[in-house]
Amino acid sequence: MTDPLLPGDPATLGSVRLLGRLGAGGMGRVYLGRTTGGRLVAVKTVHAHLAAEPQFRERFRREAAAARAVTGAHTAAVLDADPASPVPWLATAYLPGVTLRRAVAAAGPLEVPVVRSLGAALAEALTSIHGAGLVHRDLKPSNVLITAEGPRVIDFGIARALGDHGMTRAGDIIGTPGFIAPEQITDSGPVTAAADVFALGAVLAFAATGRNPFGDGTVAILLYRAVHEEPDLDGVPAEIRALVTGCLDKEPAGRPSVGAVLERTADPRAALWWREEPLRSLIRGDEEDRPRERTAVVPTKEVTAATAPAPRPDKPRVAPAPNPDAGRVERAERAERRRELARRGVLVAGGATLTGLFGVSVVRGWGDPGAGGTVNSSDGAQLDLKNGSAKAGALRWSLTADPGGIDALLLSGGTVLLHGPLTSGVEGYVRACAASDGARRWELTATEGAPVAWCVAEGTLVAPDVGLSLVALGSGKALGKADPFPPAALRWTAVVGGTVITAYQDDTDTKELRAVDLRTGASRWELERPGTQPPTVLGDTMLLAAILGGRVLGVDAASAGTLWSYEGLEDAEDQLLAAGALPDAGNFALLTTLGELHLVGARSGKRVAVAADTFAVTPGATAVGVADGTGLLATAGSLHGFDPDSAKPLWPPLPTLGVETSWPRRTGGVRGPVTAGGLVLHWSKADTLQAVDSRTGEPRWTRRLTGIAKVPPVVTGGTVYAACGEVCTALRLTDGAVRRTWSLPGIIDGLAADASGWYGRIGTSAVRAYNGVDG
Repeated sequence: MTDPLLPGDPATLGSVRLLGRLGAGGMGRVYLGRTTGGRLVAVKTVHAHLAAEPQFRERFRREAAAARAVTGAHTAAVLDADPASPVPWLATAYLPGVTLRRAVAAAGPLEVPVVRSLGAALAEALTSIHGAGLVHRDLKPSNVLITAEGPRVIDFGIARALGDHGMTRAGDIIGTPGFIAPEQITDSGPVTAAADVFALGAVLAFAATGRNPFGDGTVAILLYRAVHEEPDLDGVPAEIRALVTGCLDKEPAGRPSVGAVLERTADPRAALWWREEPLRSLIRGDEEDRPRERTAVVPTKEVTAATAPAPRPDKPRVAPAPNPDAGRVERAERAERRRELARRGVLVAGGATLTGLFGVSVVRGWGDPGAGGTVNSSDGAQLDLKNGSAKAGALRWSLTADPGGIDALLLSGGTVLLHGPLTSGVEGYVRACAASDGARRWELTATEGAPVAWCVAEGTLVAPDVGLSLVALGSGKALGKADPFPPAALRWTAVVGGTVITAYQDDTDTKELRAVDLRTGASRWELERPGTQPPTVLGDTMLLAAILGGRVLGVDAASAGTLWSYEGLEDAEDQLLAAGALPDAGNFALLTTLGELHLVGARSGKRVAVAADTFAVTPGATAVGVADGTGLLATAGSLHGFDPDSAKPLWPPLPTLGVETSWPRRTGGVRGPVTAGGLVLHWSKADTLQAVDSRTGEPRWTRRLTGIAKVPPVVTGGTVYAACGEVCTALRLTDGAVRRTWSLPGIIDGLAADASGWYGRIGTSAVRAYNGVDG
């Protein structure tokens, strides 16, 4: 399926050819592109409904001109832009790396020499920005990217020319609470370069302690603290405290200049700390001397994502004899890997998200599990199946493909579902394999599509992006005689009771909702519902919320009738951030951008309770869930437990790595926590798995592992499977005791488990099935 914003094949914008989509945010989409000269770039495009607004287009025009004026070693260069295009776009240098917020969450606070070096890099970047006559206005940890070449300041989306006051309405506050200067909040004077110095001090305090200097809380609380209270600098080392304190002075005149900061932090002998562990592994995803999948984080407004295709991981490693041409050979291999990245161009963020899905032909066959070998058809995928052993803990079977050939894994009821592009790059496939031996049951191939979530519900494969009807998991046959789902402009899908709901969107903000019977494939209803987010489901009721505005509806999935309307979000600035279902209490939980948690009765739509100024709202993914009757709220850095009847907190917040690495995608793409035996399992750090009592919030056990976690843990029976880098560990659920470890030939990017054992996807080139610890 071609992206609706980018008609044509191949898609181009100006001199940039688009290779694949990296992510999306509130402003638009971000793509990986390649210039005529072969340089990889990140291309930001603007949503059509925003581009239609003259004020927004003028802001984008100013952003593009301002950003192109910025040069410097520690900034992301803007290479090209076209604000007047029907689809306005801007291309920046492609920077593989991780944000400072992610780096600190994974590796902990930085040491003093590293903080000094970071301060010098940021001061150099600000010197370049201010030298172009701009103020960044939104310097924060998520706008500092740590790359293989050092720190880079990114996102000039709200940079403003010095002295320019004409582009925002009175009362607007531009920036991120907790990092913006008091004068930006109170509008007591012009916003100058001193505002960026204030943000620089807050960023250095965060880097040194792992905490925001003004704490956590709602937007209003953070703004108040920045204006009226002193920052919390406990834990900031004495060697840099005076510098940080000076930068955070309430008065702009009391802060040091950027040049003074650079003078106090510069050290020509400073180590290249971003090339040391564990940051090196975070940035590169692996050791330098071993080819395998690498991770590239590309910024959009608050979004980063993407993984690059991996080379073959199963190539045996032997100690080579001395070879004078070894350096030349290694350089050639690296060049080939770079060409492979550019050629494929379709990047996947892992989990159950699919890139480049299918069409309508069905290829059925069982293969020969006894013989192993290549299983292929004229229009199918070429996967090499190898048999293993039935012994406890042993490799049961493996499937390998060309790099980029397997980009998603899903397990359901004894069936392993695999997805990937075909060698032509135009089509993709989904293959159903027997979990017992890896033998092919059936395969679907189709034209290329856009990234969406897939799922299995009640024995039915639901993947409307493929342009197929519902498919019976056991046979691969379409259910009923319903027309196939139209893949174009698909926005979300959900399963509500026995109904599949899909939403499609045209160039406006109007979405067409279509409902199909899950068991028969028969059409139930269609209706239009402007601008709705993906729904939250409780029983036969789905909660639909507008993307903009405070309207929240309860809709009957069977009839599409409106059951109730919740008007509790009265503040025009208060938008729904995340929603979840609390089945035991019969309530929906709604978290807003102002940090309020609303509980709404699923049957009545009446307000049950509201907790205000209680839960911190931080940038990044946020999700609401439940564990054994306890409400759970996960943000970019905290895990909360709350009462599902009163919305009151049940235990103090716990640090967590984030939603993406701890909450797997469930039916319809909705994320949910990993729970079992009264415990909530999550990554408290990038290498630390924690089991928390859902009722009290008390950690039952904490286990530090080797590597960097990229996927949520999986629980089956009394065993927890946790993947860190190349290693998967089986732990006992009750106490976290290690039962067995497995070392794989590449980083584990997909993980599933059942009573027979566990299944891991290695990059995009292999899937391995291992027997469980008990056989």
